[in-house]
Amino acid sequence: MEAWDSINTVTNYIEAHLADKLTIEDLAKTACLSPFYFQKLFKRLVGTTAMEYVKFRRLAKISEELKLNNSNNILTICLQYGFENPETFSRNFKEAYGMTPSEYRNNPIILSHFTKPDIALHYTIIDEDVPIVTDGIVLEVTRKTLAHPKYFSGFTATGVLEPPSADPLEAVWNTLHQTKKDIKGYLPDGNEIGVNLNLAKRTKEVKYFAGAETDKEYADDTLEHYTLTARNYIVCQFEAENFEMLITDTITKVYQYMYLWVRNKKIAVSPEAIELYYGSTPDSSYMELWIPLKGE
Repeated sequence: MEAWDSINTVTNYIEAHLADKLTIEDLAKTACLSPFYFQKLFKRLVGTTAMEYVKFRRLAKISEELKLNNSNNILTICLQYGFENPETFSRNFKEAYGMTPSEYRNNPIILSHFTKPDIALHYTIIDEDVPIVTDGIVLEVTRKTLAHPKYFSGFTATGVLEPPSADPLEAVWNTLHQTKKDIKGYLPDGNEIGVNLNLAKRTKEVKYFAGAETDKEYADDTLEHYTLTARNYIVCQFEAENFEMLITDTITKVYQYMYLWVRNKKIAVSPEAIELYYGSTPDSSYMELWIPLKGE
């Protein structure tokens, strides 16, 4: 068994036993590693300590319950997922998401969770045009040539992407969806686009553009604009079970995977990544990540 496979086994085990009392000793035993080596390897591959990870995954599951299950009280739900002390749970929830569990249940905004990593995917570099199905994601990498530019008008927002937290991009998308029909040249059957304009800086602080497709380029000072230029692209096509999963857990994993994929393939690309959406309804489950090929 590879070292990463041991940690993958542990994250699967944690996900199935969030309601149980979990200790470092138990998790290390599951990984067939010593507690010392397990903790070092877990943090390197997952990005946080094992017990912090357990806490973050419990908070993620509880937030889903709070949104979908109004019959159980908050105390019952937190006990079901391994929090023995409701005060500790409420404090951890507010530290993570900036609101109390009651406030979230009354106003269930989109949250950015610490996602369960698909560690195996990081060690599976697929060939182009070969689809892979993993952990609820259907993913395929291909190349596309955009013969004519596509134009978008919309809004920008700034924030910090550091889960767990409230999603800092929800407000800009809400503004776009509430006003897009009034955008000059708006194409009802066109794409929507999301672009982190700070991606090249490799920082958690983002300047993010969310826009709707228009029939041509417009000079409108009341809006921001973005042109998807005519050139060659590496395109990651992917699907998830539903739209909320698509724009939260799945897109996070796709960004991480494509960073590794491009490095492994030694393909020269521009430091950009364009999220292309094909609908934003709850039933939408498909989108693409476009990465420009350098010099093409």
